[in-house]
Amino acid sequence: MNFKQRIIAKKLDQELSLKGGVIIVDELECDGCGSCVETCPQSAIHLKMLSDEEMKSLSFKGRLKVKIKGKNKAFINQRICTICGLCMKQCHEFAIHKVKK
Repeated sequence: MNFKQRIIAKKLDQELSLKGGVIIVDELECDGCGSCVETCPQSAIHLKMLSDEEMKSLSFKGRLKVKIKGKNKAFINQRICTICGLCMKQCHEFAIHKVKK
């Protein structure tokens, strides 16, 4: 296991140990690659194209990613998500997190 894989595994263990949490996507970090959508066994994640208003609300970093990668961002349907953590492990941008409700 290389250094990056160890960091990911440790982060995943810490986040999944939270009780009663939900999985969220950080729109500022998400680049809309769709790897989480393909990974989700429950089909709880989908890509959504941001509106002009939503883009204006992003930080400089978020708007820059949109210009480079496109307007797609991942969104999680909390009613379907089983909090398995596969999407968190798959995300190369570390944009998916588990947080307390």
